[in-house]
Amino acid sequence: MARPVGIALAFALLLGCAGDGDDRTPLGDGGAPDGGTVEPERAWLRDEGGGVLILRGTNVAGESKWAPDFLPPYDRADLQRLVDELGLNAIRLLVFWEAIEPAPGSYDDAYLAAIRALVEDAEAVGLHVLIDMHQDVFGRGFGSAGAPLWACDQALYDSFTPPEEWFYGYFEPEVMECFDRFWGEGSTRDAFAGAWTRLAEELSGAAGVIAYELLNEPSWGSTTPQDFDRRIAPDVYGALVDAIRAVDAAPHVAIEPASSANAGLASALVPPDRERLIYAPHFYPPALELGVGYDGDASRLGAQARRIVLDAARMGLPAFVGEVGARRDVPGARAFLEDAYAAFDGEMLGAFQWDLGRGGEGSYGLWDEADRPAAQAEAIARPHPARVAGIPVGWRWDATTRVFTASWMEDGSATGDSVFTAPSLAFPDGVEATLADGGEARVAGPRVVVPQVGGVREITIRAASGG
Repeated sequence: MARPVGIALAFALLLGCAGDGDDRTPLGDGGAPDGGTVEPERAWLRDEGGGVLILRGTNVAGESKWAPDFLPPYDRADLQRLVDELGLNAIRLLVFWEAIEPAPGSYDDAYLAAIRALVEDAEAVGLHVLIDMHQDVFGRGFGSAGAPLWACDQALYDSFTPPEEWFYGYFEPEVMECFDRFWGEGSTRDAFAGAWTRLAEELSGAAGVIAYELLNEPSWGSTTPQDFDRRIAPDVYGALVDAIRAVDAAPHVAIEPASSANAGLASALVPPDRERLIYAPHFYPPALELGVGYDGDASRLGAQARRIVLDAARMGLPAFVGEVGARRDVPGARAFLEDAYAAFDGEMLGAFQWDLGRGGEGSYGLWDEADRPAAQAEAIARPHPARVAGIPVGWRWDATTRVFTASWMEDGSATGDSVFTAPSLAFPDGVEATLADGGEARVAGPRVVVPQVGGVREITIRAASGG
């Protein structure tokens, strides 16, 4: 069903923010700025053994925004389902500044301990964890989750009139003013860095944490997306990275561009001069968010995925998609997710679906109201290389024949095995795995493990005979 006109106006403004002199052009047919084809120099997310990690996961969880304790209603068994049924190897765990620091300088130790426990549960079932400092429309003062009430002025909250569509709130002057104050140097920004420091202290040493993500869908306030990306973000992001790494230097740090990139525009983001960063934009074609539906143009999704790879290559950073999703009541939602993930496969991108939830037809969630796999779960339950001991060359999943193929180069850049997922929703009767060179492939539950021997490798994973 079509959404109210407010969000249409918001997207029109968002897409119109390219402005004079902005090089963030809409996508061409091939995804390059000139519409051509470009093979970028890739940077890869690597683990301590040098293995390339392709993170496929879900967000945990939107329900946390409205829970009294700001925690998701899921336990270790729910996380195990993500591994077994969907073949996921990561989660993006939502945390909230207002939950960490409900009053200035006062941190909620019980909440922080609960986040640590969730990270340990995820690690126990084999999931990497991306810690996402989440916000929507700044925070609680404007009827959403994120910044605590004390982070901006009550007078601005009082004068704010919620628009019919929540996203349009970002374009209201009160919300813009709060973001302007947040990005400026001062006590609010310092307090946010302090909350990050306390969170990182709590999670220091937790092996499951692969990365910290500084802020969800940053708004540019009253400036422009390109001004945010080029002038504001490098300084603010650099200071936050330094604050985190003063207490926990091990994980990577994920950074988002101005949220205009969600709709497929190229980013002008200039990363801070820091090591081990990840580019983590979102992937929400406007027609899906407007409720119009998916038009079946898979080539455009491929071009948007290519744009992400090109932006990351320009910055010299590895990349993944931090959010991608579709409500079940939007026409073509499942086909969109299937085509989007095929595009991610084609560009060798990790991605985090929005989100781990239970709900009816208006839900983005993986499970239906009876806790059965919903269309979103069925769409993203596909094998992928979770870890490559070398350099990925490419992979492909054919959902009709249930055959997955992948190739990679074991070039000595990594120790250990390569690991591929084999989700039970895709392979309900198990799998058979063979290597073109006749090497060993061990099926271990929902994963296929391939010891390293060197050279070019190719694996085929298919449904078990008789399946």
